[in-house]
Parts: sequence; C-alpha cells; structure tokens
Amino acid sequence: MHNKERIRLNQNERGLTLVEVLATLVIMSIVSIIIWSIFFQGFNFSQKAISKNQMQQEMNLLINNLLGIHQTAKEYNLKNINSHCEIKVEIINKDNSTETEIFSHPNMCFKYDIKNSVVPPIVPNRANNDVQLKITISVKNDPNNKITMDTYLYRIKGVKYQ
Repeated sequence: MHNKERIRLNQNERGLTLVEVLATLVIMSIVSIIIWSIFFQGFNFSQKAISKNQMQQEMNLLINNLLGIHQTAKEYNLKNINSHCEIKVEIINKDNSTETEIFSHPNMCFKYDIKNSVVPPIVPNRANNDVQLKITISVKNDPNNKITMDTYLYRIKGVKYQ
C-alpha cells in the first residue's frame, strides 16, 4: 500500500517547481542577451559602414574641388585650420583677384599634409609643380573612425586652363 499511495501522490501533482521556473528564466535570459548583442554589433557595423561611405564621398568632393582650384588658379595657399577641422584655400586668380574658400563639414574633420617639396604659395604653372597631398577625414565625435588618401593635384601639359 505504501507504493500505491506514492503513485497516487505523483499523479495528483501538477504545475512547475521553482527550480524549473528558474532554469527556464536563466535559459531565456542567456538567449535574449545573445540575440541583443548580435543585433547591436550589426547596428554598430552598419553605422560605421555608413560613416565610411559618407567620408569617402566627402573625400571625393574635396579632392575634386582642390583639383579644380589647382587647374584654374594662378597661385594659391593651403592652410589647416586645426581648431575647426577645416582646410582654408586662399586663391589668387589669373586676373589677380583673390578669394578664399573653406572646406568644412559639421560632423567631419579635414586635414592635409603636403608630401612633396612644394613651398607655399603653390604656383601651378611652374614646371613639375604637381602637388602630392595626404588628406585625412575623420568623424569629429570618433577620431579613430577616419580615412586617409594620397592624391596628386596636377595640370595636364599642353592644356590651356581658364
């Protein structure tokens, strides 16, 4: 009879024990944390890729504008304005008029280094006066997120620029 009472008690027990509930919560928490971290890693990677793409587009625009200045100006001078992360270009046109152009972006920092021995002011008409620049663009709130590009500002020999 002792065995029969034990069987009958086991059949009447319904529900979950505290250990089962805690085990379920722990497993669900671990799975949730893993899914959450994968989601945020993907989101951060996506944000960095978008940022790199924007920096590359700004780099292309900056180089194109500097090349246009190099090909059309009588002479010009480049300056890094470090406190504002800007590149300032002081241009003397062929008619001796002067203008200033500042390249900046609200979220990005622009900097350049002249890699060859060109001494400012840059006079593009001189023979062998191509300018080799190293331009760096970084995100202002994340200076480690940056791209750097070496480029040449040149004039094609024999072409009459405006």
